[in-house]
Amino acid sequence: MVPSNRKSIICSMAMVAALWFGFQANSVNGMNRVEYRTQVRSMPLLERPNRPGHFYGNNVRRVHHWRHGR
Repeated sequence: MVPSNRKSIICSMAMVAALWFGFQANSVNGMNRVEYRTQVRSMPLLERPNRPGHFYGNNVRRVHHWRHGR
């Protein structure tokens, strides 16, 4: 059995790794963060991808898709 302190450390490390690799996925298509933001901001609000921390835009898209379908 793993002590609870060790479990929390392993869980924290897993969360950090998931966040790190999730943010690194944007650079797979050859864009840096500034280019990605510029591209996303040039898109209409309803066509933008869901992004963590963007509560207003994500909710607008969610409500639109809920009311009108995809």
